[in-house]
Amino acid sequence: MVFYFYTDYHLTAMYGGHTERADTPSFAERPEVLAITNVSVLAPTSDSFSENQTVLVRDGNIVSISSETIPSANATQIDGRGMFLVPGYTDSHAHLWESKNDLMLFVANGVTQIREMNGSEENLVWKKEIEEGRVGPDIFVVSPQVANFGKLTGWFGAWTQRKRNATSPDGFQQLVKSLENEGYDAIKASSFLNSEDYLALNEAMKETSLPLVGHIPYFAKLDDFWAVNQTEVAHIEEFVKPLRQEFGYTAENAGGFLDFVRERSDEIAERLKDKNVHVTSTLALIDSLPEQVTDLDSLLSASQLQYVNPGISEGTTLADRALGWLPEVNRYRFRDEWDNARRKEEVEYFQNYSAALHIMLDAMLKKDVPILVGTDTNVSVMVPGFSVHEEMQSLNDAGMTTAQVLAAATSVPARWMGWKTGEIRPGFKANMVLLRENPLLDIRATDSIEMVVVNGNPLSRSQLDEMLLTVKAANDKSRKVSIEKWK
Repeated sequence: MVFYFYTDYHLTAMYGGHTERADTPSFAERPEVLAITNVSVLAPTSDSFSENQTVLVRDGNIVSISSETIPSANATQIDGRGMFLVPGYTDSHAHLWESKNDLMLFVANGVTQIREMNGSEENLVWKKEIEEGRVGPDIFVVSPQVANFGKLTGWFGAWTQRKRNATSPDGFQQLVKSLENEGYDAIKASSFLNSEDYLALNEAMKETSLPLVGHIPYFAKLDDFWAVNQTEVAHIEEFVKPLRQEFGYTAENAGGFLDFVRERSDEIAERLKDKNVHVTSTLALIDSLPEQVTDLDSLLSASQLQYVNPGISEGTTLADRALGWLPEVNRYRFRDEWDNARRKEEVEYFQNYSAALHIMLDAMLKKDVPILVGTDTNVSVMVPGFSVHEEMQSLNDAGMTTAQVLAAATSVPARWMGWKTGEIRPGFKANMVLLRENPLLDIRATDSIEMVVVNGNPLSRSQLDEMLLTVKAANDKSRKVSIEKWK
C-alpha cells in the first residue's frame, strides 16, 4: 500500500498533476458584434490575402467578409489596418496530460484548436468547459491508446499511461463501444498490438462511426495497415518504423537503409493518397533528437522552458523512458555505461532516422498526401503552443510552401475533424489570429501575434501576455529544479 501510494504520487506529479493551476485572467464578456476592419484576410485556399476587408462576427460566428461593410454603432471595432487575419492554428498532436495550464499557452500562441492524442475523462471535462465559455482551444479528444498486454501489464499500463487493454475480438468490440459511450471523438491504435489484434480492432470499429487513428503497431506490417480503415497516422515516422524492421536496420547498414526508404517511399505515399489517409507531421521533434542527444543544454536554453509544467520537465526516476526533459531524466540522453562507440552509434541512428523522415515527407508532398501540423506537445522539447510555430518552420524548411503549411495548420485539420473552423468565411466559428506580418512571405510571421479571437472573443496582445505570465508564476511556485542555467 505504501509503495502504491508513493508510486501513484510520483506518476501523477510526472504528468503535471501537482503543479499549481493558474487562474484564467478575467476578460470582458464576448462582444455581441465584433468588427475587424481594414484587414487583409487569408483566403480559404491559404495562398493569398484579400486586402481592406471588414470581418463581421456575431455571437461567436463569422457572418460576413466584405470591403463594403459599415459596422453598426454597437459593434466592437478592431482596426486591422496593415495587419493580416488568419484562421486560428491547430496542433493535431497534443498531449495535455494533467496540465490544464497548457490551455492558456495554446491560446496565447494563436492555437485555437488541438487534438488531444491520448485522452482522459478529465480532458473531456475540459472540452465541455471550453464549449461552455472557458477560455481555451477547442479540443478534439482521441481515446486512450488501445493495446493488448497481459493482465498485469495491461493493468499497469492503464494506471501509468492511460492505455486501455483488450485481449480478444469480443474484448475489442466491448472496449470500442465503451470508449464511444464515454464521449471520445476517435479511437487510437497503440504501438502495442500484433497483427491479429490490429485487425480485430479494425473489425470492432465497424460498429462505430468514430475514426481509427494513431500508430502503426510495432508488431504489424505495412500490409496490415493497408488492410485496415485507419484514416490518420499520428507521425510521419510510423512509416519509417516498419521499413526499419523490414530492412533490418543496424549501424553498419544505415546508408543502405536510406536508399531502401527512397525506393519504397513513393509507393507508400501513392497508397496513402489513394486511401485519403491524413498524416500528422511531428517533424520538429524528430529533427531535434540528434541535438537532444549531443547538446541538450543548448536546446533547453532556446526553448520556452519556463512555461513547461514542472512535473513534465522534471520527470521522475521511476520511469526511465518517460516524459522528463532535463538532462538527468531526458529519455534520449546518453547512458553513463555507454562507451564512445555506443554513443557515436546513437547519434548516427537519430541522424539517419531524421533523414528517413524527410525522404518520406518529400514523397508525401509529391503525391499530395494531406499533412496535419502536429508537434507531440509535452514531449521534450515541444512546449505547448510555442511548438506549433517551430513545426510550421520545420515543414517550410523541409519543402512545404508557406501556403501548404498554413493549410496544414488550419483548414486541413478542421475538415478532417469535421469542424467549421480553419477558414475565414461566413458561417464558420470566429477562431482567428491577427498578425502584424504576412506569413505567406515568411512563415515565421505566424507568431507575430497582435490579437487572438477565440469563439468571437478578442484577446489583445497584453491579455495574451498576462496569460503567459500567469502560467509562468504557477510553474515557478511548483518548480523543484532551478532552470536558471537554461534561460
